[in-house]
Amino acid sequence: MAEKLIGQDISPPDLVAKITGRAKYAEDFRADGMLFAKLLLSPMPHCRVRRIDASAALAMEGVFGILTADDVPKVDAPGEPCLTMEPLYEGEAILAVAAVDETTAAAAIEAIRIDYEPLPFVLNPLDSLRPDGPNGRLEGNTRVGREISTIKWTQEDFDKAGPEKMPTGEPSDEWTVGDIEKGFSEAKVILDETVVHQSVTHHPMEPRSTMAYWKNGKIYMHTSTQSVARTRAALANMLDLELEDVVLIGEFCGGGFGSKISGSPIMQVPAHLSRKLNRPVMLRITRYEENYLGRARPGMQARIKIGFREDGRITALDIYALGDGGPYGTNDHMSGGSTASLAYQPLNQRQRGVGVYTNTPPKAAQRGPGGAQYIGMLEPLMDKAARQLGIDRLDLRRINAPDGNSVFGPRQGSLTSVHVKEAIEKGVELFGWNERIKRSGQQVGTKKTGIGLGVSPYTAGSSGFDGLLLIRPDGKLQIHQGIGNLGTHSIADTGRIAADILGIGWEECEVVWGDTRHHLPWSSVQAG
Repeated sequence: MAEKLIGQDISPPDLVAKITGRAKYAEDFRADGMLFAKLLLSPMPHCRVRRIDASAALAMEGVFGILTADDVPKVDAPGEPCLTMEPLYEGEAILAVAAVDETTAAAAIEAIRIDYEPLPFVLNPLDSLRPDGPNGRLEGNTRVGREISTIKWTQEDFDKAGPEKMPTGEPSDEWTVGDIEKGFSEAKVILDETVVHQSVTHHPMEPRSTMAYWKNGKIYMHTSTQSVARTRAALANMLDLELEDVVLIGEFCGGGFGSKISGSPIMQVPAHLSRKLNRPVMLRITRYEENYLGRARPGMQARIKIGFREDGRITALDIYALGDGGPYGTNDHMSGGSTASLAYQPLNQRQRGVGVYTNTPPKAAQRGPGGAQYIGMLEPLMDKAARQLGIDRLDLRRINAPDGNSVFGPRQGSLTSVHVKEAIEKGVELFGWNERIKRSGQQVGTKKTGIGLGVSPYTAGSSGFDGLLLIRPDGKLQIHQGIGNLGTHSIADTGRIAADILGIGWEECEVVWGDTRHHLPWSSVQAG
């Protein structure tokens, strides 16, 4: 019988390939007759393409063809197309050219002439909510329910807030737990702060390059993804194919941070070009292009009012968050409220917000979506309250920390495993908090010592997905994984559970991943 593998060091199955350089990423693959594609990106944050003249480009030696929005499936608003005649942000792809090499394709892009009609644009969500502010989309500036709509705040809303505070006009979403006004009436200290959390571009080490070709009615695609099984399903939907007609290969992923959970719309481009030209096509995304196409964590502005009892217990938490959803509306401004509820257990809470379309690069979940922004905004306020109350910052976290009986969020959901208080005490012990806190604020020459702490939770776990194990005649265990190989070793770590249950040593296990021809199960996304 095997020793328990959980918590033990193991050699992950991709170790040798990565160390020796034999690991092949999407842009490392080649195929006979392969063409290279380059993108033409919008120079404006919002415009309409009135005319494309590609005659000079198509006449160039080595150029095989062009792909425009007319060649790809239409997407209903506010969905994101892979190519568009109405770019909604600077750097959005308008068309692609395929040629014998990237140099020729790039030269062809430079030879194309486009007539653009500039359209109104907005970069700051707050500007779009002003009475006469521009909208990021022609259809509106937000969503109410499932419909694109327009919300404008009154001048009175802005005047009432003044220059230092965020206005709190009409919300598109709202939930309340408890009695928020009662909570504030019981507070000794009340903070009312306006906080801004910037949008951060993901920029994984590996851009979202893709190589695709067709064979016997099937699409074969090498791409960079966090979740192989889920990206295969997304691609089948994008290309209107049956799942069995999509072969996805993505054994290695050079980072994603949430931006490659189910692939990217741009991966359709080489697939459509390959079908149109009957050649394999490689689309290598440059670092410059990744800055636009590669997704960013949703930024937000928030008006946060928070009340504390004399002992530090939070009696009321009132958050109004304004989300920057980019042009396609991915936002964390409301979901982060549940994380705040979980982390601080306020006795009463109200969460309001508006997600606004802006003409900035598209947004996507990034490493603890919603929670990362909210914890970053709220932790400094916890410290500020501790100073005003005259209590230890550590005691403030202790009294507000969740436990196994805690509930959170608008639906007051429960948890199966909560050990925040135990983690705090362990941290105090290992860090030597009681001794080190005495040094906080001390200055020696130009250097000043600061000691801090923070609490940040994240919910995890999935159910309703498949697994596939094969015990071979020689006794070895094959563990088939549909999740992606993001570099966090999930393909090995989750496989260890199966080996433990069956009592099989890790040296007798083989992990099968990254190639849907090898019968990968329907797995959860590789994210969190």
